[in-house]
Amino acid sequence: MGVSGASLGSGEETACYVVNGNILIDTGWNAAVSMQSHDVAPTDIDHVFITHCHQDHTLGLPGLFFANRNRAQARPNAPVLQLYGTRDLPAIRDAACAMLQAERDPQCVPEHEVHRVYPGDLLELPELKVDVGRAFHPLDARCYRFTDTATGGSIAFSGDSAYHEGLVSLAKGCDVLIHEAAASPESEVGGLQRYLHSRPQDAARVANEAGTISLALVHYQQSARPEVLRRAKEGYPNARLAEKGQRLQILGPGQVVWQ
Repeated sequence: MGVSGASLGSGEETACYVVNGNILIDTGWNAAVSMQSHDVAPTDIDHVFITHCHQDHTLGLPGLFFANRNRAQARPNAPVLQLYGTRDLPAIRDAACAMLQAERDPQCVPEHEVHRVYPGDLLELPELKVDVGRAFHPLDARCYRFTDTATGGSIAFSGDSAYHEGLVSLAKGCDVLIHEAAASPESEVGGLQRYLHSRPQDAARVANEAGTISLALVHYQQSARPEVLRRAKEGYPNARLAEKGQRLQILGPGQVVWQ
């Protein structure tokens, strides 16, 4: 749905994704609006995975709730909306409900459940299994890997994270790694310790060490696109810049179709 960072230009959306039509990873600035430009209805979403609770990854939660206020009418057999994330996710949910004045207007918030998930957890969803890992960021953060139980195809999402071996382990042998590249390619290693983001060359290192089939960069500086891609390709030739609205199919291990 979006690939940008916290500072958005016209028409952009911060990094957030839809998997298999009913799973949303992060809510962006306004994922409920953004997804409709790509033929996904907010009421199609049954599962929401939050990588961490920085504002550019959670600002869209009130909008997603509000867009699901007619969920039962749109999908009479729809399951309860499920939210998964970090230890502070309940506070973000409560803030979203407060913004919507849910005590006064409870109809504005759909029925939902909140689940804290931890590194090492394995979740089972219809047709998918989800491995949970730790992202290395200034606050509690997660990375996720989704594996199709029928085909074995897999995709991993770094969330916002500096390089660390746990992310390499989570992404081991996956078909697609969606990895942030928010830090400038010219950043010194010491300077990365304050914000704990990755440079494109750090994302390439993870992809190489994990033996992934392909790497797509997100959360990059739009003004530095050529240099971001060049530095990633130096370390990992099968790297690309992900684009807003881009679709991909993973037909099975090693079978990735980009559209």
